[in-house]
Amino acid sequence: AKKNISLSFDAFVNRNTDLMEQVNQTEEYIDFLNKEISKYISKVITHERNEYGSKILNAYFKITSNVERIGDHAINICGYSNMLKERNIQFSETAQKEIQEMKEICDSLMDHLLNPEVDALESYGVIASMEQKIDDMTKQHRENMLQRISKGTCTDEGSIVYSEMLTDFERIGDHA
Repeated sequence: AKKNISLSFDAFVNRNTDLMEQVNQTEEYIDFLNKEISKYISKVITHERNEYGSKILNAYFKITSNVERIGDHAINICGYSNMLKERNIQFSETAQKEIQEMKEICDSLMDHLLNPEVDALESYGVIASMEQKIDDMTKQHRENMLQRISKGTCTDEGSIVYSEMLTDFERIGDHA
């Protein structure tokens, strides 16, 4: 999922539709792993008699589901690259910087999630803080987009794609 987020932003920024196949293959593998892990958890949970063990197994369900959803949002972001290329949609320099900021925080968030050296309780606070930053960035970027629309520096099609991408960006933070 981490790899797909990074590739998807690269595809979006560079209108590189060639990355779509790679992102799709990785997404299929994420879906496969989610399904297999969920099947395994379902089998194990029927034998779990301990409340604490049941809570842990339920948490694993949630984790695999969230990772799968992160992968889905990466697919969406990558898919927008097709529309950008086909319709020759351009973004202002400011919007391009905002997109780069989004990519950087998503990469940082995923790096943090995957860091085995970080204490779980400490990690929760950092991740919650990053998720809030994503929410704040999303709100600010939407306001910036509306200003660009009112000034005529943002096209209708560009604003639609950008808005959709912001929604996916925000959901990545939510699932993390």
